[in-house]
Amino acid sequence: MHGSTESDGVMIRRDFTIRHDDGILEVIWRPGIGVDPAVLDVLANTITHFPDWHRAPMLVHLNVIRHITPHARQMLIAYRHLGPIGLTGRDPVDRVLAAFIAQSRSRTRYFLETADARAWLSSVPAPAPRSTAPVDA
Repeated sequence: MHGSTESDGVMIRRDFTIRHDDGILEVIWRPGIGVDPAVLDVLANTITHFPDWHRAPMLVHLNVIRHITPHARQMLIAYRHLGPIGLTGRDPVDRVLAAFIAQSRSRTRYFLETADARAWLSSVPAPAPRSTAPVDA
């Protein structure tokens, strides 16, 4: 993919970096980014390359996002991640963004400090794996 690099546990894209460390998927946005549906689609497609991505706890740093389009906000609210999502940020923009994202169907909490978010993510029990076997009626 143009404008991206990959190494063990890290994928770098033009608009964000994802680290998979200690079982936590960590999303680090490019400073000053505006998030729109196209950016979220690239993020969603990139996350699927990590093992157990749908159940992994996720840490999202909001402190560099400057704008999220209305359609992107709706996409975030509609998203359901099985693992918990910790949001970090320190300014009023981060709090507003976290309030929108916290409306999603995912277990989501906002933290001022990354260490607090990591501690919470590590303490939340992992969701049970989904069975793909047929269920007898």
